[in-house]
This record gives sequence, C-alpha cells and structure tokens, in this order.
Amino acid sequence: MCSISYPDQRKIYHIPISRLVYNYVEIDYHIYMKKILIIEDDQSLYNVYSAELKLRGYEVSSCIDGDTAMDAIEENSPDLILLDIILPGRNGLEILEEIKSRDEYEDIKIIMVTNYGNNENVRKALELGAEDYVLKYNIVPSELSKKVAAIFGEETESPVSISG
Repeated sequence: MCSISYPDQRKIYHIPISRLVYNYVEIDYHIYMKKILIIEDDQSLYNVYSAELKLRGYEVSSCIDGDTAMDAIEENSPDLILLDIILPGRNGLEILEEIKSRDEYEDIKIIMVTNYGNNENVRKALELGAEDYVLKYNIVPSELSKKVAAIFGEETESPVSISG
C-alpha cells in the first residue's frame, strides 16, 4: 500500500494516495477541508477569488453584506475570512472588531481585501487583529491564494507590516 504524508494545521497524517484530494484528508470517514468565507459585495471579485481558492482545494463560501456577516460566520465556521471594508450595512472594520472580541472566533484568520489602503485603515485593521491587508487593485488571484496558503503555513510569505 502506498501512502503519502500530508500536513494538516496541527499533525501529519499518513493516508493512501487514493484518498488524497487537493487540500483535505479523509480520516475515519471525517473530512477536514480548510474553509474560507469571502465577505465581499462585488460578485465578480468573489467569483475570481473563489475559483482560484477552489483550485487550491479550499472550501469557499460567500457573504455579500455586512449585516449578515456574523450569521455567515456562525453558519460556515471558516478557518479564514477574506473581508472587504466597504460593504452594504456594517463595514468590514466593525465586523473584524466583533469577530476578534468573541472567544469562539479567536482562531479565525482574517485578511482584509479592499480598495481603501490609507494608513489609518491599515493600522486599525492590523491593531484589531487582521493577519494581512491586501489592496484589490494591487494583487492577482493567484497571489491572494498564495497569501492564504502562507497564513495556513502551507507556503512561506511574509504578511504586511506597518512601521511608525
């Protein structure tokens, strides 16, 4: 029997190659696939980001407004959230603050993905606990998926840092 070592967030599992599919493993009939929630009101951007992330083997879901974001988080239990700042209803910084204030969501990683890159927004997002801050107009989907992989520890890449 041939097997392969595949790193999860916490352990290395040995599984038959026939049971390895993309970025999840099946162990004792339980499937673990890293989940990403994209909170973005622009459907075309969601489609582009989602397609790239699904190619990497992630389970991707969406939420299109700030008012239903916390319900979507509760429903989807994501490992990582791509969060826009400007949304219908509540803005992304308010949502980020609520997520980080709740103990049950302390392990969720958050990348801010927005067109608003002023120093105040970047500083506030990082202070509130975002892992990274990405400008939509300055990144292609494959680079975004690499950032996601880096945050999951699957690739090496430095998150953004602000000095001063």
